[in-house]
Amino acid sequence: MMKEISQSATLSVRFDADQTSSLLQWTLNEPDGDPRQPIGTNAGALHFHQGESLTLDVIGGGSAESGFTSFQIIDCCIITTPLLVSCGPGLKTRYARPSPFLQSVGASYPMALDFVSRLQPSDNGYRQITQSWKETLDIGHSSGRWEISFNVTVMLFRGPADPVEVRVFQFDPEGAVGSGTRNET
Repeated sequence: MMKEISQSATLSVRFDADQTSSLLQWTLNEPDGDPRQPIGTNAGALHFHQGESLTLDVIGGGSAESGFTSFQIIDCCIITTPLLVSCGPGLKTRYARPSPFLQSVGASYPMALDFVSRLQPSDNGYRQITQSWKETLDIGHSSGRWEISFNVTVMLFRGPADPVEVRVFQFDPEGAVGSGTRNET
């Protein structure tokens, strides 16, 4: 049975102001907020569908004890490295396009710093802010696989006596663009 796919997805990346690693937690969500769980050949990868649009949420937070008040994104970039599509005896060696995103001609795409911010309500004193990118990335119609790196540089604000901190967070899973359909199991 074939399941109709959505025309959009949201990449959500998350950090804690006090975490010791620079790694972002990430999920790729359907428009209703449910995580897209790739299985089979796309397990562990960001799996995009041909022709869909991608939005981005950067979620940062901190405990009340940390004094975290907010963050500002000062740099945001997606870098894609194409992977092999075909090779072998009698075959031409071919790689995927430089990027699955139509807006990116090359492998690096600096994202416009155009975000809207909202404070998430909390009962436990953990302050969490979501910054949603006002633009979208459009997924092309060419199948392929890529190493996808996402880097975000943020200024972290705490209490008035604390200095502003600048942190870089990142992740780098593989990404794939499939046929635009998927089987439901």
